[in-house]
Amino acid sequence: MIALSAPALLAGFIVAAVLGPDWTAVDLTMIAGLAALPLLLWRRAPLPVALVAAVAVTAALRMWV
Repeated sequence: MIALSAPALLAGFIVAAVLGPDWTAVDLTMIAGLAALPLLLWRRAPLPVALVAAVAVTAALRMWV
């Protein structure tokens, strides 16, 4: 039970950060970056590469939008 509390707490922080204050300001660029991360990990990319790519996706979308 204790081993699962850390991932659950981290997931809660991510959801609260993505959905914004009072759940009204959804940042679609951050959601796209977060979606890129599991996709890259599923394709067996190393974790540092997947993290940098997720940040790059978010940054590129923020510059474009």
